[in-house]
Amino acid sequence: MKQHCRLNRSSVLALSAVMLMSSPSVFAQNGPTLAAPEDLSTNKSLDGVLEVSKFFNDPANKVKIQFPSPQTEFAWVNMSKYYPTAQVERGGQVSVLPYAIDSSISQIEYRNKDGDWVSVDRHFATKPIDSMIVVKEGKIVYERYRTMRPNDKHLWFSVSKVTGSTMLAFLEQEGKIDVSKPVSDYLKELKGSVWDTVAVEEALDMATGLNGTEHDEQEQNSRTDPDQVWYRWAATSAIGMLPDVKERDEEWVDVLRAMERKTPGHEKFEYNSINTFVMNRIVERVGDKPLYEQFSDRIWSKMGMEHDTYYLVSPSGNTLGFMGINATLRDTARFGMVFTPSGAALAGEQVIPDAIMEKIYDRRFVEMYDKGWIGAKNTVSFWDEAGNISNRYQWDAVMSDGDIYKAGVGGQGVYISPTTDTVVAWFSTSDGNNQEEAMARAIVKSLSGDPLPR
Repeated sequence: MKQHCRLNRSSVLALSAVMLMSSPSVFAQNGPTLAAPEDLSTNKSLDGVLEVSKFFNDPANKVKIQFPSPQTEFAWVNMSKYYPTAQVERGGQVSVLPYAIDSSISQIEYRNKDGDWVSVDRHFATKPIDSMIVVKEGKIVYERYRTMRPNDKHLWFSVSKVTGSTMLAFLEQEGKIDVSKPVSDYLKELKGSVWDTVAVEEALDMATGLNGTEHDEQEQNSRTDPDQVWYRWAATSAIGMLPDVKERDEEWVDVLRAMERKTPGHEKFEYNSINTFVMNRIVERVGDKPLYEQFSDRIWSKMGMEHDTYYLVSPSGNTLGFMGINATLRDTARFGMVFTPSGAALAGEQVIPDAIMEKIYDRRFVEMYDKGWIGAKNTVSFWDEAGNISNRYQWDAVMSDGDIYKAGVGGQGVYISPTTDTVVAWFSTSDGNNQEEAMARAIVKSLSGDPLPR
């Protein structure tokens, strides 16, 4: 059966070429709805491409690659032009996701933060979403591109975080990591600092209780104020994401050793990519391989991906697993399928052990969820689950019905429903406040025959 659902790579590339030559209005009935050529973010002249590169090579503009703009609309599908990269290799034959397009999805509505009900079609018409795909029971039931092509690799931003947390969960299940131990047991350079009091599990759950958070400081300026802990960390050579405008010439160890405790661990869900960075370094040292190789070995090479993916890498060679994956939309959906029953059909094996899923579904810390900025924001989108949402192992939301969700800056996301065997993945160039996650949950609930109450 496994062989019947696969084509060799040349056949798939040939099929993709036919699809790309077909007009959206014709092909949308039994394949993807493609962007009009004039709407593609890559539809730039040579001078236009060089202008974007010139813009981001200006140190004063380096910080701006985090935020939506005409420049980032191009950059977020061309990040290899602006950062070093490390390839994540695919493997085997390409797995085919058959099309079974459900035109009714365009009319499914979600309730936005203003209390209005908005259809998928209206969302695409009024919001800066780049693409979205819905895969149910291994079949593509919706695939739409607005500003990008099917083969464009879009930046995941923080959706990348769950790649490293999954690698850590594998090492934990193999008895190589004890998440109850302090972070400094695995990163010796942090011995004698506050990290002696931070359990690995607290970093996994974004609940360390330390200062220097990404969204939960007194002012929402962690990414732009050079005096903030988070900015200082991002300006080190280990990250290389922001300019060292104060010329501190700090190393990541210096910044992390100076962090301080605010509250006990697992009291608040306070989002912080520093936690992910710490977790990724533990994965690499214990696994004795770069994160990109471990991710390829355990997941990417097993799912019949259409393409290699790549992580962004810092100037000092660290895999930027907190924000740096770049992949096509369909391959992003295949990644989501790893956590669903259909994933086993693509891989020919169960890739994610039940024990790892049980860790994600551990709901001991539900009460801390909405005490931080991200949890409060997600509770608005997932209003039907208010009070029942948790976050675990870098997943931003784990619902009581088993659905899980991970977001990325600028409106990226993957929403996975293992119980209904459904994955929704999307890319945007936005401020991240347009509630694609609410739309994804509404789609999943509607397709399962259990629509959200109105």
